[in-house]
Amino acid sequence: MIVFVILHYQSFDETVAEVMHVINDLSGKIKVVIVDNASPNGSGKKLEELFLNNKNVDVILSNNNTGYAKGNNLGIRYALEKYSPDFIILANNDIEFKQNNFLELLKESFQKKNFDILGPDIFVPETGIHQNPKQSNSYTIEQVQKINNNSRRLLNQNKLLFSFRANLKRVSKLRKFIIQKRKATSIKRDIVQLNIVLHGSLLVFSKKFFDKMVVPFDEKTFFYFETEILDRKMKDLNMIAKYDPSMLVYHHQNTSTKQSFKNAKAQQAFQLINMIKSTQRFIDLFK
Repeated sequence: MIVFVILHYQSFDETVAEVMHVINDLSGKIKVVIVDNASPNGSGKKLEELFLNNKNVDVILSNNNTGYAKGNNLGIRYALEKYSPDFIILANNDIEFKQNNFLELLKESFQKKNFDILGPDIFVPETGIHQNPKQSNSYTIEQVQKINNNSRRLLNQNKLLFSFRANLKRVSKLRKFIIQKRKATSIKRDIVQLNIVLHGSLLVFSKKFFDKMVVPFDEKTFFYFETEILDRKMKDLNMIAKYDPSMLVYHHQNTSTKQSFKNAKAQQAFQLINMIKSTQRFIDLFK
């Protein structure tokens, strides 16, 4: 059995579409666990009512918005205890599976080379970027300190400049250009790779992952840098992270994040504050 864990916050229609996409378009024995991160618009309760009589979907209502790490850990614990699945697929609610035999490809990949965690090719059609692998090698303290310092600088810049920059990032053509320039890299994406840093929008955990780790994510992070921290912990335990480009998904980015904020300025501040906290957590753990 394969269990999908989908973290939900606010965006009711997108989560429903994602769950129905998984159930109807993918072949195989599937269960879905939705974790509502205390959505203030009541959409978690609506999901619970909608799927009340669907034996393939469980809805967990969290009492608090605990962020990416705790929310997904909650869903993973539930899936392990109730179903003891062969694989747990952690998916954002804005993921589109491009292969209806995705689960068959997953099993084939595992048979060819066992893994603790796997990431497919994740393509963002809005920007033309492939998000996996994030990096060939583990992030260094120096790299993370640079990200931390830059985030602090941007957060503390002139208010007018901060607002202008935040709104400029929402101009789609400019945003696409900036992201493509920033992501220009020599990382190979057309071959299977091991022990790379994976993107957190779609992660596959094999059963053997949980022989060494109870849950994957450091719960002192709220948002950002979860897989960078996980990568370092896995390498300490000689665990295998695998990238397999034969499996493809589309990631339609930031649906929940955009709906959570009234304006670009508030969204930008949220992102920078949490990037500072998460990178500081990385530094404190591995310095």
